[in-house]
Formats: sequence, structure tokens, C-alpha cells
Amino acid sequence: MALLAGSANEQCTVALDGTGGDHLDTRPVVDAVRFALAMYPSLYLIVFGSSQLELDLTKAGVNKKRFEFRLAQQSIPQDEPPRSVLTNFRHSAMVQALECVKSGQAQAMLSSGGTGPLVCLARHILGVQHLSAAKVKLKEKLGVPGRGGAVRPCFAARIPVGPQRFDLMLDLGANATCTPSDLFDFACLGHACAELSLERPHPRLAVLNVGVELGKGNALVQRTKELLEQDRSLQFTGFIEANRIFNDDADVIVTDGFTGNVALKAAEGVANLYANSAGMKKIFAKMARPDWLLPWQYNGSVLLGVNGIVVKSHAAAGKEALAVAMVEAARAAQSNLASKMQEALMAQ
Repeated sequence: MALLAGSANEQCTVALDGTGGDHLDTRPVVDAVRFALAMYPSLYLIVFGSSQLELDLTKAGVNKKRFEFRLAQQSIPQDEPPRSVLTNFRHSAMVQALECVKSGQAQAMLSSGGTGPLVCLARHILGVQHLSAAKVKLKEKLGVPGRGGAVRPCFAARIPVGPQRFDLMLDLGANATCTPSDLFDFACLGHACAELSLERPHPRLAVLNVGVELGKGNALVQRTKELLEQDRSLQFTGFIEANRIFNDDADVIVTDGFTGNVALKAAEGVANLYANSAGMKKIFAKMARPDWLLPWQYNGSVLLGVNGIVVKSHAAAGKEALAVAMVEAARAAQSNLASKMQEALMAQ
């Protein structure tokens, strides 16, 4: 299940940054392209990457009617500073893929590159979305500094809570340092996305904390709670602890990017630990773990709050997971997620 379910009969073009990720060779990208095209017949790819990637795609016999290759030798390092990203990498695969979305050549883009560079470039090239006038006035009334209604983009991902049932969690790494105003933005984005993607008209919203008691937590979560309690358009249910993330206690879980990323990777680490058990332990672990908890099925976090579909894949994603992220990007684009999100934000 994608973040939004689109029609598989309508062709959708996704621009792929083929230079990101932790893999030193191009084989995982090539295999992922093949898998994604097989899984989603209406998918068309514009692949940006090295001459070696072009050669390997040709050797693999990928249908040339289903993709176009564009040479982009330049790759952005994972930890490149924002100023350098904006000035020194104009010919990189990441930049060119984003420019495809801006120009309309592609309806979405996918990258396994660095989170910082991707968020910085997406905001700069595509621009950010805005909250309604009512939300801006609420922030002003409560004395919360804002950015003239412009939201702070964040990464959202589906969290499996049962067979074919999902919740949303955000932010998952776009913003390591956040203010109460930022978390309020994330709540508004999550509320709108849950209404659209989960088809829940009044999504339950909770803030990730170290306890559910009203007085628990640091100043950030306490101030965020005060803000959310004043917004009657949001169904704020209080705090949620990390051990309840996968228990469907809330439809939308809000946190800062640092905490969210740590929580998600810790959960993935436990799942992989069981998956990689040896001998009889592996057999029993597989029997105990439901299929819907396999992490690779949920690869691909959508950057909410920008004017276009931008999807981030795990840097270490395998071929199956990377293929899933390509399909996720296509489906979100076919459902016009970005434009519908802006409409929903303005209606709040």
C-alpha cells in the first residue's frame, strides 16, 4: 500500500538519482530498476547517473522503452554543507532529478543520497507549502514565532500496525533540531496526509514522548502539547511512548527529526536482528514475525511540505527496497499528493 493509491493504468514518470546510497557498484540500482518496472507497468523512469550505470542498464537488457538515461557523473557527499550543496553541485544527479519535477518532465523524484542535501535542494528548487491564515493567526495568538505561514518540510513514512493497516510518523530525519512551531507544522502536515492517504477523516494525533503522563517530557514536547491543545481542528490525543508506535494507538505520530530517525532505525535494527538469526533461531523467528513487519516493504519516506513529490530511500536499501520506493513515488505522484496536501492545509 502506497502513501496514496494511484491508478496503475496511467503512465507516471519518476526521476531517479542513481548516484546516491551506500553501494559502491551499480548492480543494486540496475536490479531495482528492473524490479520496479516489472511491479508497476505504467512506471517510466528518467535515470541520472554515471556512464557505468548506463552501461550496466544496457547489459542487463532493461527495456529501453521504459526508461531514459541522462548522464550525471557528479554525486553529492552525504554530509555536504548546505551552502556548498547550493553552489557547487548544479550538475549533480540529485539536482537534475529535482529540476525534472520542477519543469514537469517528471511527476516525482527519488534519491538515496544524503538527507541534508536532499531537503536543502528540494526546498530551494521546488519551494515550500503554506499553512492557512487561521493557523498563522493561532501561532501569533499563542506567541509562537513562525515563517509567514511557510511550513517546515518533514519526512513522513507509513508505520505498519497490522495487516494492510498503517499509521503515519513524522519527522523521520529532515530536521534534527526543531522548535514547537516546527512540530506544530508537522502535526498539520500529518493530519492532512492521513486524511488523504489513510482515508481517516479525523485522524488521531499524538506526540512521541518518554511517557504518557501530561507532565512528562522536555520543554519542546510540553510547549508543542500546549499548541496542539489550542487547535480545535486537530484531534490531539496526548503523548505516545516508543514501545507503542506499532500498536495503532494513534493515526499520526509527531516528533522531531532526530528522535524519529533514531526510533525508526532502532525498530528496523531489532527486525533485522531476528531476520538474520542463525540455525533454529532463524526458523522460529520467521514463524513468530508476521510478514507485514518486514522493513523493506516500507522503504521510501515522502518529504511533505514541498511543492512536488520527493521520496527518500534508505542509503543502504537493497534492490527490493529501492524498487518499492520507486513504486511509492509513482503512486504518490499519480494521486497528486503534493497539490492535494496544499489544498488540505489551506482548508484547515
